Amino acid sequence: MSHGARLRKIGHLVGLALLLAAGCTKAPPSPAAPPPHAALEARRVALAVDDLYAQSQASGMVVAVVHGDQARAMGFGRMRPGGAQRADARTLVRLQSLSKLFAAELLADLVSRGKVRLADPLALYAPPGWRGPPPGKVPAPPITLVNLATHTSGLPRVGKVLAGQPAALAIPARWAWLAQPQRLPRPGAGAVYSNVGFDLLGDALAKASNTSYSAALAAAVTGPLGMADTTAAPSAEQCARMMAGDPNRKPFPCVDQSGEAASGGLYSTANDMALWLKAELAPGAEQGRRSISQAVYVRREQLTTVSGLDHAGRASGIGLAWIEQDAAAGRPRLLEKTGGGDGFLAFVAIDPVRRAGVFVGFDNASGHRLGDVAEAADALVTLLGTEPDAIVIPGDAPAAAH
Repeated sequence: MSHGARLRKIGHLVGLALLLAAGCTKAPPSPAAPPPHAALEARRVALAVDDLYAQSQASGMVVAVVHGDQARAMGFGRMRPGGAQRADARTLVRLQSLSKLFAAELLADLVSRGKVRLADPLALYAPPGWRGPPPGKVPAPPITLVNLATHTSGLPRVGKVLAGQPAALAIPARWAWLAQPQRLPRPGAGAVYSNVGFDLLGDALAKASNTSYSAALAAAVTGPLGMADTTAAPSAEQCARMMAGDPNRKPFPCVDQSGEAASGGLYSTANDMALWLKAELAPGAEQGRRSISQAVYVRREQLTTVSGLDHAGRASGIGLAWIEQDAAAGRPRLLEKTGGGDGFLAFVAIDPVRRAGVFVGFDNASGHRLGDVAEAADALVTLLGTEPDAIVIPGDAPAAAH
């Protein structure tokens, strides 16, 4: 079905609903019926969600929309190009770098419980017997946990460690790489997007928790929220629900990615991401650990250089994995995060003040469309934040644990 045809169909269905609500039936109106303009706002939301799918040009997409206490998870298109199975709210996708938001959430949880400090040196959580490189002529300050979480550690994007290794091999390999003498920028001076930085952060959080990173994340974040499908090591049943990824290349296998779970190895579903977004935007979420995880720690003007952080627009600040965009004409201040690779693209944006958020995960079937999707998602979050008490998400169904 073409994009125009989809819009006409949505308009027809909404028009029919409005006609029925206007009195084509003699049944008395429900006392819980939304305000008269809510159906019109619902239509605007439906069209905006449909536009997300149109902008992606993907074969398949999953979406989670949260507005206040409402949550809706949905799928669009097919699991595989030309296939018969449709994507839905239980379709598994790769989160890619959105995984960093969960590492940041675990960091914030440990800070809130006094287990670690943001200013702790990374070396405090090194493996037994590890020795870092000798200091240079002008000793640099140590890399701290907050440096790692804000991409200001001075570490490069990757650390010459093979991707896709199991944790038992990946962890010693990256710490061995870190011990090698190398010329790196001073921590805190500039921002360079770093996957290896988040992998090392995950190692530190695991040691502070006295367990594996995956176990620590499940105990503190995903488990309490009932996010049963958010994992770095999916089961055979979960893999059977996985979207194909980029059909123009060999599909990325559904395998254990625990070796890089903190930087990009998590899998999830729209159902699970709706649960997470509801928690991120819950009343009083600015208290406790989310006052830590959603805070901005570095402003752009403080940095000498910024590299790799502007994929969804110019970053104004950096939080714990979150990228801040200041308010602009017609758009509120947003916290965002992009992800991409292995045939998948993903994006999340939230407006914590107005309690609105959107998650999108889709296959990379038509080239890198992340910028267009991010723009459409920002527009949807902005729309949801305009009338917080009136807008109804079409087909709203509270997200629940599996």
